[in-house]
Amino acid sequence: MRPLEGLRVIDLTHVLAGPFATHQLRCLGAEVVKIERPGHGDVMRALAARPELGGITPGFAALNAGKKSVTLDLKSEAGRADLLRLVATADVFVENFRPGAAARLGLDPAAIRAARPGIVCCSISGWGQSGDMAGLRAYDHVVQAATGMMALQGTDPSGPPIKVGFPVIDIATGMTAASAILAALLRRARGDQADITLDVSMADSAALLMAGTVAQVRATGKPPPRIGNRGFVGSPGADTFATRDGHVSVAANTMGQFRRLCAVLDRPDLSAPPHLPDGLPDGAFLADMAGETLRAGLAEAFARAEAAPLEAALIAQGVPAARVRDLHEYLSELYPRMGGIDLPGGGGALGAGWRWLGEAPIEGGPPPRLGEHNAEFLAAPPG
Repeated sequence: MRPLEGLRVIDLTHVLAGPFATHQLRCLGAEVVKIERPGHGDVMRALAARPELGGITPGFAALNAGKKSVTLDLKSEAGRADLLRLVATADVFVENFRPGAAARLGLDPAAIRAARPGIVCCSISGWGQSGDMAGLRAYDHVVQAATGMMALQGTDPSGPPIKVGFPVIDIATGMTAASAILAALLRRARGDQADITLDVSMADSAALLMAGTVAQVRATGKPPPRIGNRGFVGSPGADTFATRDGHVSVAANTMGQFRRLCAVLDRPDLSAPPHLPDGLPDGAFLADMAGETLRAGLAEAFARAEAAPLEAALIAQGVPAARVRDLHEYLSELYPRMGGIDLPGGGGALGAGWRWLGEAPIEGGPPPRLGEHNAEFLAAPPG
């Protein structure tokens, strides 16, 4: 069963956060009609910078497989009229203009609902639709800086800020928006006919990603420390260690796991006094027990090992561990062993990030060329 089959989404989003939200809906079976500027399209197409790709860059393809592209000039009366005719056939309307821009075009939620009563409206922005910061521009790394996320990375308290190595807030915002839209559609399915306008912001999504840390800061009134590549619980065996030929990340959080880790390293003494209290049961959590002497002993032991054999030995002993890989190594070594969640026909695009056990994922389809579906939707009144 395709849970969103028969539902139409009008998608006025571009770049990452909004397209990722509608990509999630497409993965669940919705028809997504992507509205783009004539001659330009979504900036992720890079039409001017990479004309040899014909508007289908890897970044665009990843988030737009199976969508339909219609070009409309929304600054013209004719373009807005065509859009509202499309809206009249839809169930969801999503935009990620700066707050106020849709209203200036005559496409605010009231106008959208006038064309289609009961439609779910979702607005995605950097800082939300209200408040003093609503009009500010926002990009992923800027929001990482503003929300404290950048200040969390690294180990040196006096060192420079470090951003997460991919647009984590954009993607989280897309996930949040998709979840909110699904909740709104469930309200509709249960008979709720109230007007629904969703306000999804990058800043709120960033805070949600850091929910546990946010709670800690509110409780203590202090900024969180930088812990670098260590585990969050402070166990001596939860860290990322340098080996002779790479790095291995380990999560030996319980006493039993830590004993097995030390045995594999041929340093059983590190799991006994004076490094740790005597008599701790296997299930004891080693929170905040990573003393400097113990950490130094572990680092020395790891430095004598090779990464791949050590990873295998720890996994065999039931200790969570992974050799630090780059993304290419992960996709070529481990991802195929999981069965993958690629969209069939999607040119390598990922699916929704989870699986229907025993069922094939919904077909992806290729990403659309700019304006590819104009004739389908604009040559005659859409239905």
